Amino acid sequence: MSFRSLKGKIIIDSAIYPGMIRIGRNDWYVTTNTPQSTWILNGTLKFKGRINIYHGSYIVVSNNGYLEIGTNGTFIGSNSKILCFDKIIIGNNVEITWECQIIDSSFHYVEQMDNYMIPSLTKPIVISNNCWIGNRTTISKGTYLPSYSIVASNSLVNKDFKNIGECYMYAGIPATPKIKCRRIYDKKKENELDLKYNYDRTHL
Repeated sequence: MSFRSLKGKIIIDSAIYPGMIRIGRNDWYVTTNTPQSTWILNGTLKFKGRINIYHGSYIVVSNNGYLEIGTNGTFIGSNSKILCFDKIIIGNNVEITWECQIIDSSFHYVEQMDNYMIPSLTKPIVISNNCWIGNRTTISKGTYLPSYSIVASNSLVNKDFKNIGECYMYAGIPATPKIKCRRIYDKKKENELDLKYNYDRTHL
C-alpha cells in the first residue's frame, strides 16, 4: 500500500471494528500483476461502513473532491481506478468488479466551435445501491445509475439514467438500457440454478 498524499480527510460514518475497511486484499478474487494499491488523498473520503478494496487499486481524491463509499457488501475489484475531482457517490451493496475505472473529470478543456462554450471539466457521479458493474467498465462524469442497475463488461457509461428507473441492464459504448432485469442475490436460489444449468461456481 502506497499513500502518495494524505493531506485530505477520512471520515468513517459507522461504528469502527477490526477488519472493517480492508485495502489490498488478495485472496480468491482475480489475481493481477499490480499487487500494490496507490492512493492520493487531498480531499474528503467517507466510508459508510464495511468495505473490501482489492489489490492494485488506484484512488485519487483531489483538493476539492468528495468520494463516498457505501457498505453492506460493497467492494472494489482488483486493479480498479477511482479518480475524484468533484463528487463520486458509491452506494451500499455495490459490486465493482476488476479493472474498472470511475472518473468524474475529462481532464482537458474543449471549446465548442458552434457557440464557443467551454464546459466544466467535472460532473458528479452517482452509483446507487445494489448496482453491479462488470469488469473493465468505464464510468465517466455525469453518470447516474439507479439502484439495481447492471452494467455489462467493457461498457462506457456517461449519462444520467435517473429517469429510466431501477433494474435495468446497460451495455455498449456508450452504454444504453437493454433489458429490465435484476440480479439473483439469494444464495439458495443461486445454488438451485447452478444445479439446473450444471454450472461449477469455482472462485476466480
